[in-house]
Amino acid sequence: MSSIPVHTDKRVYEELNKKWKLTSKLLFGDEVGELNEFEDWLSDSLELTYSQNSAISGKSVAYSSDKYSKDAKWISFEEVDFSKKFEPLDLDSLKDIDSIVQAIRDRIYYTGNVVLGNSGIIDKSSNISDSWYCYNSARIGDSKYSARSNLARLCECVFGTSAPGESSYCIRCNDTYRVKRCFELWQSVSSFDCYYVFSVSGCSDCLFSFNLRSKRYAIGNQVLDKDKYSKIKENLLEQMRDELKTKKKLPSLLDIVGKCKDKSKEVKETLRVTNSHEESPDLQSIDESFIHTSKLVLGKELSGMKKYAEWLSGNLPRYAKHKSIVSGRSVFVGDYGKYFSIPKERMIKEDEAFRLVELANPISGIESITLENAHEFMENIAFFSLDIYAGNNSNITDCQSYADSKNCFTCFPCVGNKNSAYNFWPRSSERVFGSSVLFDSSSCINCSQSVKLTRCFEVDSSRDCSDCYFCHNCENVHESMFCFNTKNKRYAIGNVELSKDKYIELKFRVLKEIINSLEKDGKLELSVRSI
Repeated sequence: MSSIPVHTDKRVYEELNKKWKLTSKLLFGDEVGELNEFEDWLSDSLELTYSQNSAISGKSVAYSSDKYSKDAKWISFEEVDFSKKFEPLDLDSLKDIDSIVQAIRDRIYYTGNVVLGNSGIIDKSSNISDSWYCYNSARIGDSKYSARSNLARLCECVFGTSAPGESSYCIRCNDTYRVKRCFELWQSVSSFDCYYVFSVSGCSDCLFSFNLRSKRYAIGNQVLDKDKYSKIKENLLEQMRDELKTKKKLPSLLDIVGKCKDKSKEVKETLRVTNSHEESPDLQSIDESFIHTSKLVLGKELSGMKKYAEWLSGNLPRYAKHKSIVSGRSVFVGDYGKYFSIPKERMIKEDEAFRLVELANPISGIESITLENAHEFMENIAFFSLDIYAGNNSNITDCQSYADSKNCFTCFPCVGNKNSAYNFWPRSSERVFGSSVLFDSSSCINCSQSVKLTRCFEVDSSRDCSDCYFCHNCENVHESMFCFNTKNKRYAIGNVELSKDKYIELKFRVLKEIINSLEKDGKLELSVRSI
């Protein structure tokens, strides 16, 4: 699949261009040009939307994921006929999963341009709900004025931004919560008017700073008086404006950090860490939840989840474990936003980052800082801690950016979750495994881009469903299998409702086949995205 470059709806561009000019004026003191002059820069390194041509109309259709089979048939959401009647299946020929897939092959279309709820004026975007004015954006909820952004919820005026929550007037930010008027702000919460900043909380008016809490008027982690800060900021914003107007881009935070000298030896000496011990993770309760969930969903208890780790991780972006350059303790990194681009030689743990802030010596000559030499003032402070958390948490292992969660393993980010493992962006869910972008759900295995699922297996782009298997783009569907682009069904296979007894008979055969494959190989070759 290829990234989508062209506007087709002028209404989207005209309105977003107005908001772009407003946002750039708020951030940089003046307008810097037309939105279309910055689009490549805004989407740099972000996974946004992908295109395929509809098998119905031939028009380009946007998808928020490229994990579907390349040989599939494609359709746009507005082309789906949810009331379509399908011919009854030859039930006597349905002996196993292969025969079912063969019987419903002509009914399988993967749906893009998915726009749900109170939404409108959307272009080249998918998995949008209750949002307005979105262009080349994916997985956006309850937001308005989003361009080349993804994973946004309750946001306004976000441009080239990944994973913002309750944030507004942001350009090229990454993983934020309740922030306003920020540029190149990463992994931060409750902060305002920040530029080139990483991991701050409760801060405002900060530039080129790292790992601060409740600070104001800081440059290079050095807190200044308001007048001095304002004068330096004014000079820096003038440089940013000029460069945006002439070059149509600015260096990223990582571009600047990439020019810093290696200071790992000095940081180790400063912190003098002697204890690199890490407690062994307590996976027993999570493992018990997986066993319980497999019984609920598949009818039989599977052995420990570690056997199925590779299969369960198939829905997730890449992830890795690096080591703190100070202590050697593990630093978990998930490949969303731009985190995989962070240099490994500058990764440390959160407690080490805070200690480094406490012990750092004041920077001399800060009034001479410019865009060109900013890296010289950041060399001793530009270290990245990724184990950020908020709220009440317990027994969290190998998770990045988590809040109010319990008993979670390899989940990133992770908000309001319990007893879960191997998930990307699970939110307000319990006992979910191998799932991606799954909200308000429980007891699910290998589900994706869905809301309010219960006891589901291999369900994608659906909502308000329960006890479903291998279903895509379904709503209010229950006790059903292999259903695509349909609503309000029960005891259905291939979008055709059966008698309860016949459905249960076929379901038993399917589940037996799934269990046999999982117990033998530790994986299942078939997925809802590859049918």
